[in-house]
Amino acid sequence: MEVPTVAVTGAAGLIAQALIPRLARDHHVIALDVREPPRRVRGTEVRLVDVARSDLEPVLEGTAVLVHLAAVVDPLPDEGLMARVNVHGTRRVLEAAAAVGVRKVVRVSGTTVYGAWPNNPVPLTEEHPLRPNPGFTPAVHAAEAERLLLEWAAARPGRVVTTLRTAPVLGPGADRLPSRLLVGRPRLRVSGAAPPVQAVHVDDLVDALEMVVREDHPGTFNVAADGWLDADALRALLPGVPTPPMPREMLTRALRWSWTVGVGDIPPAVVPYLMHPWVVSNERLRALGWSPMYSNEEAIRAGVVSARPGRRRVRRGRVPAR
Repeated sequence: MEVPTVAVTGAAGLIAQALIPRLARDHHVIALDVREPPRRVRGTEVRLVDVARSDLEPVLEGTAVLVHLAAVVDPLPDEGLMARVNVHGTRRVLEAAAAVGVRKVVRVSGTTVYGAWPNNPVPLTEEHPLRPNPGFTPAVHAAEAERLLLEWAAARPGRVVTTLRTAPVLGPGADRLPSRLLVGRPRLRVSGAAPPVQAVHVDDLVDALEMVVREDHPGTFNVAADGWLDADALRALLPGVPTPPMPREMLTRALRWSWTVGVGDIPPAVVPYLMHPWVVSNERLRALGWSPMYSNEEAIRAGVVSARPGRRRVRRGRVPAR
């Protein structure tokens, strides 16, 4: 029997590096990225390509399932570069997938696409409209990528598109902005704001990805640990003395200054996500048979263990992998 081929973009990133070894057990895996993956899996075909520029049709020829993980999750000062990867790159990947007859596309998005707003229900379900906060570019781009996926599926009956909207991903090696906002040192807080928080362990996200690759589950599914934590429960899990909260205007000004001069890696547009709820229900995914192995507390403890001391300086033009 012929072994099905799965192509994975963003193959050098955290999620793909955990997913590819599982898929390689009974799939032919094509690993695609602009850089060499830190670890090669036996039997996996690695191809260095740029989703925003390379000719993608030849590398996707014969692919049955495409897992599109290539994305800039952390904000960059160069928003044009981010858009070329997140939006234009997604459009090009979908065009190539259509041309070579890819049957199924799986995409990882983020729960930031719902936006953080004072009138958000707790929890949010997949039926809630996407309202990413203006200026928070990764969420805005993720929402646009989801729109492209919906258009692609609507124009091609019989093709399967699955989108997984993930809560902040924690666990070994997780060092993207959403995870640093939860367990960062120091952790940013806004005076008078205590929104509920939620996470997902990287292993639970990979379990969900493996399931939707092996089985057809078209649609959109939230991926998160069960429930959420209040601000006091989160503080109890974090080491050290908590940093004092700052008034919204003061924090926004400080982040705008550090972002503008290039000494900080957190843009001011993130402030609403520190103030308002954006936790989600995972019931739709649970109904498919998935269940998280890690609680919010366990995922956050794993994030604390793997957190790097200090803060990273923004490198202009650098594109971190998902």
